[in-house]
Order: sequence, then C-alpha cells, then structure tokens
Amino acid sequence: MSRTTELPRLASPDSIAELSELMARAHAENRTVAVFGGGTAFDDNPPAATPGLLIDMTGLAEVADHAEVTDRSQTGGRSVPADRSVSDGTLRAGAGAKISALDRLAAASGQEIFPDLPLDRIEAGASLGGMIATAATGPRHLHRPRLAESVTAVTTVGADGTIARTSGGLSPALTGRDLPGLMTGSLGTRAIIVEAEIRLTTRPESEGFVWIPGAEAAADLLAARRVPDAVVIERPPGAPAATVALIEGETAQVESEVGRLVEAVPGATACARPEWWGRRAGVPVTIGVSIAPDFLPDLLETTARLEDAIGYPLQLWGSAVGRFELGVGAPETEPGVATRVVLEHLRSFGLHRIGARLVHAPATVWDGVDAWGPLPGRQGLQELKNDCDPRGILSPGRGLGGI
Repeated sequence: MSRTTELPRLASPDSIAELSELMARAHAENRTVAVFGGGTAFDDNPPAATPGLLIDMTGLAEVADHAEVTDRSQTGGRSVPADRSVSDGTLRAGAGAKISALDRLAAASGQEIFPDLPLDRIEAGASLGGMIATAATGPRHLHRPRLAESVTAVTTVGADGTIARTSGGLSPALTGRDLPGLMTGSLGTRAIIVEAEIRLTTRPESEGFVWIPGAEAAADLLAARRVPDAVVIERPPGAPAATVALIEGETAQVESEVGRLVEAVPGATACARPEWWGRRAGVPVTIGVSIAPDFLPDLLETTARLEDAIGYPLQLWGSAVGRFELGVGAPETEPGVATRVVLEHLRSFGLHRIGARLVHAPATVWDGVDAWGPLPGRQGLQELKNDCDPRGILSPGRGLGGI
C-alpha cells in the first residue's frame, strides 16, 4: 500500500510488513484500531466504539510445517508453504490460522494442541491469535497448562507499527518481561499478535465420561490418586447439579478407570460426551465466576435461591476447581435488571470467597451494570497499557477492567 493511498477503514494485510505499515500510519493519524480473526469472541467484554481502522487477521495464516496445509478454505484460498516439522513438540503459525486446521495438522503426527480450548469456538472458526488474546480455555485444564504457559514465542506489531519478538522490543519499559504472558488475555489492547509458537502434546487414544448425580463427589475426585482429566459441574435451570468426569488415555486404562468410578461412586454411570461439553450456553448473559473450592455448595445454593427470587432461569457450568460460567436468562429475553441483581448478590460474599464479572452480554446490559466489580491490580494494568500503547489507540476499553 502506497503512502499516498488513503488509509482504509477495513484492511486485511497479507504480511507482517503490511500490517506494520498500516499500524504506523494509524498511529500517525491517531486512529483507533481493532483486530479480529475468527470473530468468535467479538461480543465478549465491553462493546467497543467503531474503530478508525478494523483489521482482518485471516490473511496472516501461514503455518510452519514440512507438509502443505491442504484445506485451502482455512488459509484464504491458497496452499501454505511450510518450513519446519511439528515433531519437535511445537507448532508455529500466523495469528489468523484457524485452530481447527492447526489441530488437524498436529493430528497427522499423533499430537494435539496442549492447552484445552473451547469446542464451540473451534467449530466456529476461532484463530490462533484470537484464542491467545482472549486466554481461551476449555474443561480439560486440570492436567493441561494455561495458554500463557503453552505459548513459547510470539511476534507482535505494536501500536506504532514496531515489529517485536521480545517484550523489550515492544517497549523498553517492559524489558525482561515474558512477551507471550503479556499478550495472553490482552484482548488486543497492548499489541497485535501476528505469529505464535505453541506447544503440542500426544493425542489421547481414548476418552470416557462418567456422570454422577450432585456435586458432592467432586472434591473426592480432585483429591484422588488418579485425578480425572476434567471434573465439571453442570447445573441446568431449575434442576439439581451433576458432576461429569472425563478420563483420557490408552483405551484399556480408560475403560478400567471408568469402571472403577462407576463401582466406587454411588449413582455414577458411564455416559457419552455431553452435548454441552466445552460449549457456552446460548443465553443472553454470561457471568464469569471464580470461587474458593470450599465455596461450591454455597454457590449452588445461591444460584437456586437467586433463580427463584428473580424469576429468570440460571444455569451454572464449569470446573470443580472453582472456575465457572453463570448464564442468566433464556434466549430472546432482556435480563438487564436480573444481571445486576445477580452480580451484586454474588459480590456481597466478598472477593476472598468469590469473584464475578460480566463476560458476555448485549450492549444495553454492559451499560447498566458494574461489569467488573473490585479489580485488584487495576493500576498496574493501566500502567502496562500505557507502556505498550501510550496513545490508547488499540481496542480502547476492551481490556480487563475496561482498560
């Protein structure tokens, strides 16, 4: 793109150099910038004002591997030349590469992406950069590292167009910091992820699920000698909670462990993978909830009591270690007041017991509630934003705490 060409409102760069030039010009013109990949989390966190420049990252989808990526629909309609193997336990790709394509590539060598990622977003076309920027996670995280621990390297383009592969390259004030850690969960507010290298692990041969009524067995499962690969609590609207355990590994070992749990835990039965597994419910509002492990019975009781009090269906699902999502309302409802009541009541227990913040909601709900609540470390987050993006042009207001 020539310097004499007017900077567009929507751009889809095909190279890191082109993106760098776009950002340098946006910075010079003081234009706000937002980026998207698969668009599967675009409605999460506060709705942003229309940016001066919207960047489509799907053109940056090159995958570094000896084999060609043959699914051209995943790479902008072209085959992607590759230059290294995934056999060393990592996979390197452009931020616009779809997770579904990367996982198929890893499967060819009997591997898969190490951190667990949400199935619904993968199926909807989530990109590598988008998953990292949103710190996405799925239900199998008990034995798997967080994304920040699995991304071994990133390349970024800063707010002023600087291409950086280290934190010091992004900003001298950040020298010595871990760049993948700074980018994971940043929601595009600190720099734009353009390429990343992520760890792989051996793909399990088999999986088995066990359904257990109630949530009482969850604590024992987490303390067992052989902790399941996931222990998930699901509480549908107006119904009792249940626990679902996932066992992965070699087929004979999975069958043996599933059988042992069925015999040892009252009411337990082997089951197929639940339809809701790894998926967000189709509800108007989602609240992210984190709790101390011993607070789970109180959370379940509180959910049932609130559901009766406000007259809106509430559903709770998440890991028994204390990371949950609480869905408010049914499709086609406007649960603005109900969301405010739920947030205020949950926060009344104190931050030492429970943290609650809005994750997904219509714009009208975001505007009418305290979406974040108490946020320790807010000043540090703002200072980090200032170091990375002094003019505040990258996705303003989209980060944690609305930073």
